[in-house]
Amino acid sequence: MAAWTAKWIWISETKGKGHETSENGLPRNFCLCARKTFDVPKDLQTAILRITADARYVLFVNGQRIGNGPIRGWQHSWFYDTYDLMPYLRLGERNAIGVLVIQPGETNFQYPLGRGGLLAQLDMTTKRGRKITVATDRTWRALPHPAYDRRTPRISCQQGFVEHFDGTRDMGQGIGGWATADFDDSKWQRAVELGKVGVAPWRKLVPRSIPFLTVEPVYPIRVMRVRTVEPPEIVHSIDLRPNLIPGDRLSNPHGLTGLALTLVRAKKATEVRVRAVGGIGFGARRARVNGEGTTFDEQGASLKLRKGDNLVVFDVTRDWYHDWWFTTVWDAGQGTRGTIEFVNPLGKAETVWATAGPFNSRDDEGFQAVWNAKSVAELEKSKQIVHLQPVALEHTASDHVFARIVFAKGAGDTGQGARVENLDAICQPNDEVATIYPPRRGDVELLIDFGRELVGFWEFELDAPNGTVLDFYGFEAIHPTDDGGFEIQHTWGLNNVMRYITKEGWQRYMSIVRRGFRYLILTVRFPRGEKRPVRIKTLRCLLDTYPYTEQGEFVCDDWKLNEIWRMCRYTLRLCSEDTFVDCPAYEQTFWVGDARNEALIAYATYGGYELARRCWLLAGQSLWRSPLVESQVPSGWQDILTAWALLWVWACEEYYRYTGNEDFLREIYPFVAQQMRNIAEKFIRPDGLFEIEAWNMLDWAPMDTPRKGIVTHQNAMLVEAYRRAATMALLLGKSEDAKEFEALAQKVEDAINEHLWDEQRQAFIDCIHADGRRSQVFSVQTQTIVYLCDAVTDERRPIIRRYLYDKPEGFVWFGSPFALFFLLEVYAKDGEFQRILDIIRREWGAMIDYGATTAWETLTPRTRSHCHAWSAAPAYFLSTYVLGVRPKGVTRDMGQGTRVMEYFIAPKPCDLQWARGRFPVPSVPRDMGQGTREIVVRWERDERQFAIWFELPEWVKAEIVLPDIVPEVASITTQLVKGEATTPKIEANFWRINVSAGAQGKIEARW
Repeated sequence: MAAWTAKWIWISETKGKGHETSENGLPRNFCLCARKTFDVPKDLQTAILRITADARYVLFVNGQRIGNGPIRGWQHSWFYDTYDLMPYLRLGERNAIGVLVIQPGETNFQYPLGRGGLLAQLDMTTKRGRKITVATDRTWRALPHPAYDRRTPRISCQQGFVEHFDGTRDMGQGIGGWATADFDDSKWQRAVELGKVGVAPWRKLVPRSIPFLTVEPVYPIRVMRVRTVEPPEIVHSIDLRPNLIPGDRLSNPHGLTGLALTLVRAKKATEVRVRAVGGIGFGARRARVNGEGTTFDEQGASLKLRKGDNLVVFDVTRDWYHDWWFTTVWDAGQGTRGTIEFVNPLGKAETVWATAGPFNSRDDEGFQAVWNAKSVAELEKSKQIVHLQPVALEHTASDHVFARIVFAKGAGDTGQGARVENLDAICQPNDEVATIYPPRRGDVELLIDFGRELVGFWEFELDAPNGTVLDFYGFEAIHPTDDGGFEIQHTWGLNNVMRYITKEGWQRYMSIVRRGFRYLILTVRFPRGEKRPVRIKTLRCLLDTYPYTEQGEFVCDDWKLNEIWRMCRYTLRLCSEDTFVDCPAYEQTFWVGDARNEALIAYATYGGYELARRCWLLAGQSLWRSPLVESQVPSGWQDILTAWALLWVWACEEYYRYTGNEDFLREIYPFVAQQMRNIAEKFIRPDGLFEIEAWNMLDWAPMDTPRKGIVTHQNAMLVEAYRRAATMALLLGKSEDAKEFEALAQKVEDAINEHLWDEQRQAFIDCIHADGRRSQVFSVQTQTIVYLCDAVTDERRPIIRRYLYDKPEGFVWFGSPFALFFLLEVYAKDGEFQRILDIIRREWGAMIDYGATTAWETLTPRTRSHCHAWSAAPAYFLSTYVLGVRPKGVTRDMGQGTRVMEYFIAPKPCDLQWARGRFPVPSVPRDMGQGTREIVVRWERDERQFAIWFELPEWVKAEIVLPDIVPEVASITTQLVKGEATTPKIEANFWRINVSAGAQGKIEARW
């Protein structure tokens, strides 16, 4: 690969209307167009582009959208992508590269703060060997994209900004029209060079370590409802953070004490209902009108306005929060907009809102002065002691699509007033067109079902009159109601929306924001007096996930278990992008602890070994700024969730166990050792207990896991983490490290049993509080983790084991499938496999019965997220134990000295009669040729017979363990198509047969 000659580039001027503050390379909610034209010789042979940007890019070549990236990372080790452009270049002609760079200007849970920048280098070679390079430098042209509205609210604190695209302000023909060779860029700015490769903050560039994600078109299956609606007339959405937490661009939670105020001018005395949407909301549930209190109920606040001016003050105080957008919906009945108007109480300003604060407390003199002010005149008097300032235009939203859709009211019965034709065309991948006509009043709303949970980019092609507003809203769940209808479960706290304003004629658009959803509401808002219809040719989602192949399979004689396995596998797919993520809709965040369980599920279903390796290394890199691996990475929220950091150690050891990848072990071990020594040096007390101030949760359940104090479950997890660290040390020949970690494991285990056992209740307490108080809470979760990690004495082990099978009265029970995963691991450890099946049928079977296509975050259909891979446990347990395949470790073939993997094939039939499937194994070694990449297993049973068929890859051998239904008196026969097998023998009460690498055959037992 040619050396880097490209320069990092940006633009000298990023300000625009409503954006007048200094931005220092971090413009807020900013989209930059950068382009370069160049000649391509006719005899071109190769054309390789390397590209990256901060934060994200969308790549166009000759107007065609090619891809997007880069994958998430830390700026100090920033990733770049590589494309072969030969299929897209026009030989012997002028060509163009265009790049849309997306810079949020503030962090989220996927992006740590960097600065705006673009780096690209195209290296071409002709058939005669001539080298041509096109690289980013000051000759590139750049311009802020005029069609992307910068005044939009955040999607959520975990994600970036809502996407608004105004087609009437687009450049060229279509979204990529500005990236064609004949586009006139003479009025664009010249790019500014930031520096060579290695300039801060991108000190090191790293090639992409995983494949590009999928681009798989998925069409709707039905249009569920058409109706005319009228949106709320008045919606205000403002970002309080720039005023009340000035200078903060990170995602760390804050507490603050402050006030938001506006002047409402009423034409007559009236009562106004005000609802808050997402963000900071009405958490304080306090507001005043002219110094008088107001009432709140589940629907929000009721404000009694007098005729004339009314000073309205909202208390926006919160103790701890990430999201400081304040959005309100105002309703004074029919004709609200004509009844009230808004004025800034501080006088002439570009917006109608102001803030007071921040204050030290509500008792602060300034807070009380504003809170008690009965008029603008009294407010004026407080200016000497209060920091009052208007909210800048750039910190207000031009509109709030979520509120406009969610609070819309039907303008009549379903379908009344809406004239539509051929709506089924929306669901058909052909040239048919659905037609939507302007209604007599209101807007036209379509409720569309895509049939399953999806994640990806919305794309459409349509013909429309100029200035028609298309509002899109994706959500996950609809629930049946007693009257035979349905209720939409809205995505409160997630502005899962997009706005597109049409230009005249036919147009195509593909969104630049990735969204998770199943259902889509499309609201068509025609310009006043418009007669021409909107005609929709295409509306689809481009499914965007990690490009797994379906290597894994599980099928048995219970149809519901089969459906559960497929549901869980699909859940895992939707939660796999450039890392494992918690969910495709709400957060799209790489939560490290979630990912430990997700990785085990991936190994059993798709393989996913490359993605897992990337995740564990990315997590380890967070130790550059935190003593323990952070809870979600890379992120603008610097946070430690202790159990997640310890599960990361488990995951690293498990990755080696599944892959035998020694290079990974050498690369990850320094991170593991660093964390485990940090814990020993900074957080283990003289009495041996582990105490850390951090987020110490394990489950969505009322456990007692305070932020400060000694938490029992994570002390037990630490014992297991030290043991696994010791295992990794031994594998690398670091015996002294192993002794160190084993000694620490024993020290913590002894302390657990000495200090955290309650003799009276005969159980482990949840915690010891920072003030020394012993918790009065006992949870099955705590007993489960202590038991699973073997952090309990032999005397107490059978005592707490009973609690895992028969919950004592008053003990906390599990609240999430994630925590339930550990209980299922305990049952597997104890050989209680029928109990595992019973729980899977009960808890996950209920999801199937409800119509779920993906597994829920919690064990109820009213969960927040309806697609959460931490809940996909059955796919792992069914493949690993019922089918029966799990890794044994890396061994050496003594005959050839070749490294091979060894697996157990030990099926647990339980109450099933047969099962078959495939278990993915890591990629084929180079010297092993091409063969199966899965362990293939099929077994059958009846009252006096058990048979198992198997096929192994060439680099995998196995120990086959027949289930306990096969008695010692059974007659065992082995029939091999390929390979060798040992004589069957009874060992530890099970029949065992070892088969050689690449073996294929059948083993049958009769009795």
